[in-house]
Amino acid sequence: MKRLCIFFALTSSVVAGELTGFVNCDGKTVSLNPSGNVTVLLASSQPLADQTREFGRSIYGWQGRDTFRVIVVVDLRKSIGTLFKGWTTGKMKADLDEEAERLAPWYRANLNTKNPRSDLCGIADFTGKATQALGWGEDDTKMKVTIFGKDGHVVWSEMDAKSPKSLQDQMTKLLGSPVPTPPDAAPKKSRILMRRG
Repeated sequence: MKRLCIFFALTSSVVAGELTGFVNCDGKTVSLNPSGNVTVLLASSQPLADQTREFGRSIYGWQGRDTFRVIVVVDLRKSIGTLFKGWTTGKMKADLDEEAERLAPWYRANLNTKNPRSDLCGIADFTGKATQALGWGEDDTKMKVTIFGKDGHVVWSEMDAKSPKSLQDQMTKLLGSPVPTPPDAAPKKSRILMRRG
């Protein structure tokens, strides 16, 4: 327990303050911990593709709430995608377009009629800048998840998550219960959450 507390304190100190200056795949400069939102940061990489999809789908029930956002940070430092940056970011943008269509029923279930696309954020982390800013380290085989509260501070973080259950529990504490699966939710798999680098 002592070791866990020390680790969490170190992680919190690494991500203290507003984490700005990161460019997403749409070419927009974004903050990883914007004030006013509950923001979930999900790690992704080639080895983590399936886990990222599982964790992302597990929180669809909160998608569309005004103060909730998800950012997927794709660690591409060990990927061939670093050699084809334009193609990689272009593919991520196309995948987000598809993701927006997929999320539309969840937005409506949360009484949000806007197009989800403007809320979606994927960061192609070619240099490791975002990954390092989050204190996630070098190991791209472990599933990392960080939740920032509305004040921009870390609420919860896990460096080797095995199941999305703890993430869902934290989300329920912060935003209440998720909506049930909408009847018109598309069964197809999300591409952006399957991004393999």
